[in-house]
Amino acid sequence: MLDELIEKMLTNLKKIVESETVIGKPVQSKETTIIPLTKISLGFGAGSGESQDKKGEGGATGGGAKIEPVAVITVHKDEVKIVNLKKKSTDYSQLMEKIPGIIDKFSKKGKDKSKE
Repeated sequence: MLDELIEKMLTNLKKIVESETVIGKPVQSKETTIIPLTKISLGFGAGSGESQDKKGEGGATGGGAKIEPVAVITVHKDEVKIVNLKKKSTDYSQLMEKIPGIIDKFSKKGKDKSKE
């Protein structure tokens, strides 16, 4: 009985946590594409028991999910930016914001050298 309850709950939670939930569907606006990024937190519990006289039993499960937008990726022509939606920017997000520029810089250097 408990196994069935847990399996059913996990199946429903799995539907919530698809890859499209974490990295959202791209939204096109003229020449700009916006891709939302979210953070998902999950929790669940389950339990079962039976009466001392073994005449009755019961079980229950419960769960919850929190989906929080954390950033968006914007793509405009050849420019890619990560916009952090959290007020406090972390070192990691600052690094992620610089990656497109670093890639662009190295790809331009490679093109310049190939012309020599």
